[in-house]
Amino acid sequence: MSGKMTMRAPLYGLATAFALSTWISAAPALAAEPGPDTLPIHVISIQTPDADDQAEALTKALRQAVRSMPGWSLGDGDYSLEVLALSLKCVEPPDASCQSRIADQIRADRYVWGILSKGKASNVTGELNFWVRGKGTSKVPINYSANLTEAEDESLKKIAVDSVNRLTGGPPKGEVKVKAGNVAGQVFLDGQPLGALTAGEGTFFVPSGSHQIVVKAPGYSDVAASINVKPNQPTDVVVSPSTAPDSTPMNWKRIGGFASIGAGVAFAAVGVYGSASVASLNNDGKSAYNTIREGYPGDINVCDVAAREAEYKPRPMSDAEAKTVGDTCSAGDTGQLLQIIFYPLAGIAAGAGVYLLATSGTAGPENKTGFIVRPRFDKTGAKLDFGFRF
Repeated sequence: MSGKMTMRAPLYGLATAFALSTWISAAPALAAEPGPDTLPIHVISIQTPDADDQAEALTKALRQAVRSMPGWSLGDGDYSLEVLALSLKCVEPPDASCQSRIADQIRADRYVWGILSKGKASNVTGELNFWVRGKGTSKVPINYSANLTEAEDESLKKIAVDSVNRLTGGPPKGEVKVKAGNVAGQVFLDGQPLGALTAGEGTFFVPSGSHQIVVKAPGYSDVAASINVKPNQPTDVVVSPSTAPDSTPMNWKRIGGFASIGAGVAFAAVGVYGSASVASLNNDGKSAYNTIREGYPGDINVCDVAAREAEYKPRPMSDAEAKTVGDTCSAGDTGQLLQIIFYPLAGIAAGAGVYLLATSGTAGPENKTGFIVRPRFDKTGAKLDFGFRF
């Protein structure tokens, strides 16, 4: 029986009889028997002087809320706070001493009890309490519409769940031991930071239920594990993080910069070869070419004379001399052509290489403070612009 009484007559003998009848004929719990993986909570029928329907509905809703939460189970028995208080001669509402005696009487380590009454504006008001052995009582006020008289009403179910969460702090926590070799990483629970590992190990307290653990560490790939936390026994999580592959993207600017500078050096070498060839031809005083050239005035182009494109009558050039001079002039033209082509190419390549190296550190060089090196091309040739960005 629920033990609801509208009379508080001093008939303690009758009340005691009711209490004994309640204990003997207690209705079986609707939930499964509490097991090693859960902690039982007893929900004592809410006491009320004038809101019987609302109190009965709230009691059922609270029991359903406890039964549905991971880590908790509904304790056995259908006890009435009013009958228990009368039988144990408790003050109203029960004080700390009486609450302890109630716990001993119903053999509970934790239980919910409360008092509800009709308030103003068609509401019911009261207070719910959660007693825990060795910790005392926590409490939350309640105030809701008196129209909620069915335990299956979604609004009342929400009130019950919220109240149980506020009273208990949510599902009971279980110990989780994480081992990840010697990795000094961070542990995440369901996407939220949980704590750090020391020498690859860490112990954390996690709400009961199913969760996902993820270990993150620099230089290692993330490793995840699914766990089912139980309040009465530790949960061991052993993972083996593997070294993460090098994900650094290829710096093509830097590679291209060094390649361009290398090409510039090669182009410059060809140009230097051309310069050396021309200088050797011009400065070799003992060569046949210079001997022939000395026989002509300085304003006469002996290359044109050898090619028969010009004539110097005071000293005509023989066919043998023309061949010697022509071969030398041809070699000199080749050297000059090498200078004309490869020196500019060397400058362009080197400038492009310097520019690529200078901008290889960021994807957006326009936003970086530092020296600027840019190649520029126009009708007059290739140039390098230097500057500094602030």
